[in-house]
Amino acid sequence: MVSTTDEPARERVRELLGLPSPDELRPVAVRLEPLGRDGLVQWARIELDTADGDTIPCFVLTPDHGTGTDVIAVHQHAGDFASGKSEAAGRVGDPSLAYGAMLARGGARVVIPDLIGFEERRRDWTDDPAADERLDALFRVANGSSLQAKHSHDIATVTSWMIDTSAADTEFGVIGHSLGGQVALFALAVDARFTRGVVSCGLGTLASFEAARIHHNPAWFVPGLTAAGDVPLVASAVRQPVLVTAGRDDGLFPLAGVQRALDAFRPGVAKTELFDGGHAMPPRIAQAAVRHLLST
Repeated sequence: MVSTTDEPARERVRELLGLPSPDELRPVAVRLEPLGRDGLVQWARIELDTADGDTIPCFVLTPDHGTGTDVIAVHQHAGDFASGKSEAAGRVGDPSLAYGAMLARGGARVVIPDLIGFEERRRDWTDDPAADERLDALFRVANGSSLQAKHSHDIATVTSWMIDTSAADTEFGVIGHSLGGQVALFALAVDARFTRGVVSCGLGTLASFEAARIHHNPAWFVPGLTAAGDVPLVASAVRQPVLVTAGRDDGLFPLAGVQRALDAFRPGVAKTELFDGGHAMPPRIAQAAVRHLLST
């Protein structure tokens, strides 16, 4: 049975991920490289060294006239291990998924990290990055953890840096599409420092994936999550206002599973935008996401 109160649910999700209090996860070293300007937005690249011996490269987009909102924008998966943060930044890939750049133009300071296995963080163990991702996930499970735990650990580290370099009255958001939406969901569930978020085509249930034999990214498979309440447990841990978007014909996220997870959010937490179509972020959905994150 999923807990009906928020703190026990949040602590249970942290326990499943083996995650300490997120504010304890801080970069041990930071390197910053200015990249110039694009209109009214200053670009930089940072490297955050993590406590577990890793490095997270990120783009940082800082508008000249900010709105007092900082956002972490998490890229999608799509089997494209070469793009990572550059797609969310609008440098490569699908322009409709350049939500990091959209938010910066709207006045948010935006931090866009590479998740482990993507772009600058490709493993390159073999010539098959998808096989490398699966092997990485399996080794983590064998060691009592999960790939989602690594993603959550890294996002918490990026969040700590973002907060340390922000004004005291800043609002903090997180957004992602597909894998990025999944990572954003877990970030909202475990980290009370976020004040709002957007989960685009990243909400469903493990039960619905199993029933339809859907080959999802390996980070979904957190040991013990199904027995603890499946993804509805994670949804029930979210307290911040979240915009959840989903395509009615998304073959990766069956609508019945989406609805079951939506029903688990606390009353008044989730605003839902369902649209006709599949696994995508149509322009009106992207605009709604930007409005949600920039509203205070």
